[in-house]
Amino acid sequence: MDAYQNDFQRVNALIGNPHAPTPSTTDNRSRDRLFRVKKGLIHLLLEVIPQIEDIQQRQEVYLWVSGIHDIVRCEECDAEATHD
Repeated sequence: MDAYQNDFQRVNALIGNPHAPTPSTTDNRSRDRLFRVKKGLIHLLLEVIPQIEDIQQRQEVYLWVSGIHDIVRCEECDAEATHD
């Protein structure tokens, strides 16, 4: 198996979802996607980005991913508030 396939399987194991959320409503699908995006972003922040050797690159990538993660968290809070 080549490196691409290995990476693809690792990513899919972390953020993939072979089963549709039940019941299959727009809200449930959105919540499921948000959860998987958040899980992937946290993995990048804690596991991948710290391994970038160039400090300036590491800081820039961290700031981008952290900012995107903050947006996802806000969206998640809004979604939860809508359901309460």
